[in-house]
Amino acid sequence: MPDSPSSEVIQKLQAELRERRVEAERHRLEAEELRSRVGRPDPKLARLGAEVQRLREELSEVRDQRDELLAGVRAALDRLSRK
Repeated sequence: MPDSPSSEVIQKLQAELRERRVEAERHRLEAEELRSRVGRPDPKLARLGAEVQRLREELSEVRDQRDELLAGVRAALDRLSRK
C-alpha cells in the first residue's frame, strides 16, 4: 500500500523540523561561544597598552630634553644680552 500524499507531506515537514532544530542548536552554541569570548580580554589590548605606556615615557623624555634645550637657549641669550 503506497503512502498517502498527506503522509508524505508530514514526513517532509518532520524532516524539515529536525533540520531547523539542529540549525537552532548550532546557532545557540555559536551565540554561547561568542558571549563567552566577550568576557575575555582581547590579546591585542595588552600589546597596545604596553605601546601606549612606551610612547608616554618617550614623550616625557622628549619633553624633558626640550625643557633642557630651552633653558640652555635662554641662558645663552641672557649671556649674549649682557655683553
